[in-house]
Amino acid sequence: MKNNVRIVFGLVFMSLFAGLAVAQEDRVVSSVGSIYVISAKAGGVSYVEGKVSVVRKEGKSGLLIKDDQIEVGDRVSTGPDSKAEILLNPGSYLRLGANTSFEFLTTSLDDLKLKLHGGSAVVEVLASDEFAVAIALPNASLSLTRSGVFRIDVLGNGSGRVSVWKGKMFIDGDSELKSGRALVVTGSNTTVAKFDRDSPDDLDTWSKLRAREISSVNARLERDSMRNSLLNSYNNGRWNAFNSFGLWVFDPFRRMWSFLPFGSGWGSPYGYDYRFDMWNYCNMPYWVYTNPNGNGNGTGTGGGGSTGGGGTTTVPNANRERTDNLRTPPFQRTNQAGSRVERNESDSPVFNGSGDGMNTNNQRRRVESDDSPNNDSKPVRTPPPPPPTPIIVIQNPNSKSKDN
Repeated sequence: MKNNVRIVFGLVFMSLFAGLAVAQEDRVVSSVGSIYVISAKAGGVSYVEGKVSVVRKEGKSGLLIKDDQIEVGDRVSTGPDSKAEILLNPGSYLRLGANTSFEFLTTSLDDLKLKLHGGSAVVEVLASDEFAVAIALPNASLSLTRSGVFRIDVLGNGSGRVSVWKGKMFIDGDSELKSGRALVVTGSNTTVAKFDRDSPDDLDTWSKLRAREISSVNARLERDSMRNSLLNSYNNGRWNAFNSFGLWVFDPFRRMWSFLPFGSGWGSPYGYDYRFDMWNYCNMPYWVYTNPNGNGNGTGTGGGGSTGGGGTTTVPNANRERTDNLRTPPFQRTNQAGSRVERNESDSPVFNGSGDGMNTNNQRRRVESDDSPNNDSKPVRTPPPPPPTPIIVIQNPNSKSKDN
């Protein structure tokens, strides 16, 4: 009898454990023996304070908790004295203030769109033309294509206000809106006014504090465990270096999500450095920097370099830029300003034709070696570029938009 009871309890325990494992797999990805959880998805809930509710697309409602996943069509609303932080493209964050409501229109990393129905939010973004963050408001549409910090307020009458705390933006691709200025949209009218950046409210202060905490978690990542987690999740097809500027990493010891950039020299638009990056610290094998979707061997140059298989290829001049983009990860060909940059060979990986390793910072690193620096060593890095420029597009409120 006792043996039968033990067997029953064992089966129940195994079933519960398997169910929890499946649920965790749907949310984020980890591997046996790895202490870090790796995610390349937008929509993760990284912070909740107070009462935050969610109405799922299928109609179910409930309270939002940390580590939940927001999907397209789910509507999130914060209550009084409540806050929430949502992960966007890796390196970008949506921070909601009290009495604020939003939903995702898409969660694709190269075409991310959300709609702010009402309330106040701060958006901290690392963006470029390839990885823009689009925000639909009742009377306007924003396309953030450069890095910066932006405060968005939607008032009860449908009017909106976009304040540039860091960086700058262009209005209709022409007029420049600098830090310390705000764009106010009322019906079909727009005005530009100054605002006092020396008088932040609670939402502004909290957003900057979160950026500092996230940078602190990044600096404490452990190299060997991080490398194992990255390789395990990469081998399972969970990420590649062409889908974003980096990855989300969950540190189970500090119970926080942080940003792991693929390249060196990256930092928060607030000015906090992401000290730990995949490029300098993790000594990843060369093939993680190749495009998994074609022409990603990482070898050769536009006019007929080595293909890695002993042959050569000739690329027409008109197609060279497109081919280079397929071969070169976005973090290499863009800086934080989201603009095309020229790099020296010492700044980018140079893949050899035999496929046995790569040169980076003028030093050959073979795949089978483990000569990456310890956490205490200081990698060679360039300082982050200055905060750059998003684009804002004001739509005619009388025109129809497919996102509204």
